[in-house]
Amino acid sequence: PAGGWRCCRWPRAAPPARSSAASATAAAEAMAAAGPRVLVVAQAWVGDLVLAQVLFALLRRHDPDAAIDVAAPAWAGPLLARMPQVRAHLALESARGRPGLAARARLARAVRGRHARAIVLPRSAKAALLPWLAGVPVRTGFTGGGRERLGLINDPRPRPANMAARMAALAPAETEFPELLPRPRLAIDPERAAATARRLGVDPVAPFVALAPGAAGGAGKRWPAARFAQLAARLAVRGYRLCVLGAAADEARGAEIRAAAPARTVDLCGRTTLDEALETLACCRAAVCNDSGLLHLAAAAGTPVAGIYGATSPAVAPPLAERAAVLAADAACRPCGRRTCPYGHYACLRGTMPETVADAAAGLAEAAA
Repeated sequence: PAGGWRCCRWPRAAPPARSSAASATAAAEAMAAAGPRVLVVAQAWVGDLVLAQVLFALLRRHDPDAAIDVAAPAWAGPLLARMPQVRAHLALESARGRPGLAARARLARAVRGRHARAIVLPRSAKAALLPWLAGVPVRTGFTGGGRERLGLINDPRPRPANMAARMAALAPAETEFPELLPRPRLAIDPERAAATARRLGVDPVAPFVALAPGAAGGAGKRWPAARFAQLAARLAVRGYRLCVLGAAADEARGAEIRAAAPARTVDLCGRTTLDEALETLACCRAAVCNDSGLLHLAAAAGTPVAGIYGATSPAVAPPLAERAAVLAADAACRPCGRRTCPYGHYACLRGTMPETVADAAAGLAEAAA
């Protein structure tokens, strides 16, 4: 039915196809002489970074002594610190859309000769420059963009559609895969998380449901704020308290949602760090999110997640929580993958009704109680 929800399925593992700045310097100097050293060039999106833990877990499964160093933006440090598979975070600052050659050259000099293998998650030539400049002998990445012809990638792999399968496709070809791929799980101290939530006005004992109305991928990924507000009102009537999470860009949406149930809603949009948002999510009974970084953050925190999908497909990046629901309207034009609706009706999002989402969220929260 339109706006219906269903349990999301976790992909079974498949072996990958065989195929023919100062802080960064300090981190590089601190590297211990551990097992085989792997340099991973990560993507600059929260959700993609969380999902990359699938790859990190497979690398350690292939070699428990593997030392995994991740080149990622500075903001990624707190998340990487919660991934036990990662040895070091190599801060790489470069504005999106700019080459950042100087920053990459500095980091390449700092780590030159330290890694036996590199895995490049983005498909751009810019991302592949770092391991090439650092002289890493084996440079694995997805096909496309002419990087193989340029010699930037010398171990090209086909790129699956599903994000978890995509991460697995970059693992060493000799990896013995489990029947099911590992789920991302971030290390969270329950007492510290509870203290963080209380400080922000979220009682970890109360039945809180987190709402995340934002998404960086444009209006095609954002369920309307008015629908989130209707959802908040419905959940409040059922006895739940609401916590709205998002970036500063989501403040107007957060205010609109809070206005629907002001006595039972805490609006934290623009008021938390990424680390605080993670710990707050860990204290909620369930989370309702668009296809966004917070969806994957909630899943990695162990929180049951209801994911709302519009222009994008849940087959690509479903919530990888142990308990999850996917909500997607039956619109003939979806998934188009566009930032904005070319027809202006956003039927893929408007077809998902607040009562349906409330039923899904309440079902997840009750199971978690």
